[in-house]
Amino acid sequence: MGEHASLADAHSHKLAFGRVMGELAQARRDLAVVVSDYGRRLGLERFRELCPEGYVQCGIAEQNQVEVASALANEGFATFAPTYATFITARVLDQVRVNLGIMGSPVVLVGVGCGCEAGPLGPSHMAIEDLGCMRQIPGMTVASPVDVEGFMDVLRELAAHPRPAYVRMNDDAGLRLSAGKDPLSPRWLRRGDGRVALVTCGTIAANALGAADVLAEHGVGADVLATPCLKPWDQDVVRGLSGYELVVTVEEHAAIGGLGSAVAETLAELGAGPRLLRLGTPDRYLEADVRARLLARMGLDAAGIARAVEGALGR
Repeated sequence: MGEHASLADAHSHKLAFGRVMGELAQARRDLAVVVSDYGRRLGLERFRELCPEGYVQCGIAEQNQVEVASALANEGFATFAPTYATFITARVLDQVRVNLGIMGSPVVLVGVGCGCEAGPLGPSHMAIEDLGCMRQIPGMTVASPVDVEGFMDVLRELAAHPRPAYVRMNDDAGLRLSAGKDPLSPRWLRRGDGRVALVTCGTIAANALGAADVLAEHGVGADVLATPCLKPWDQDVVRGLSGYELVVTVEEHAAIGGLGSAVAETLAELGAGPRLLRLGTPDRYLEADVRARLLARMGLDAAGIARAVEGALGR
């Protein structure tokens, strides 16, 4: 994994996607990447050289993109369909429901510009409902890796074991973690004093870790848990949160329907008793701006997360 880690350090998630597709194409030809206009930005030159017939450009037609990807997957191709996250989830929800949900076509949808990454393009391009949309589809694997290495490993896992799936990608990775045995398994990023647990997914995990640093300076030793897979959901790890005084979910997504909802549902079903604070985007559409300023205004930067935790603790 050392070679892969060095590649991850050198590339954004977009270029890492192309790198993994090229890597996979060296070993197999039953690989397809179906794009809707966005393909030229994904570093797919090596893949296109090795699998020229596996590259399908649908133009700005995401609904058709899902239909074409499903047809290829049903014919035995390991098929990936990347484009803007809000389009490959919300705009095509009916096609995903029928093809990936009801028919079980093993397509891997890859969401580009998740959360507030596409913030300068305005609310039409910001994906703050995508995880909730995809969690609703029966049989879907839903992943939000916390760093570029994890993102690459999730792609490899889904190519080796094709199934209906949605994977978030974000350029602003922030973290560089050592490789784990299973890229979809929860992992503790930091251990504190067992009083407060910050549960996070996606690249905003970097802000959760930053908040833990701020809290430590103020005498609060927060634990940080990354959950890169929101479905299928690991109830055992959530069961382990029952002894905390406060559980805080941190996500670059609406607090409704995403990670916070998944944790709340599980805690309620288990009858576990910790207080839950859900931090996510507000129940409204956001004005256009760059990601860092949007997160700061919503209190989802490290300082804002720390303030919210201290407020919940009455400090």
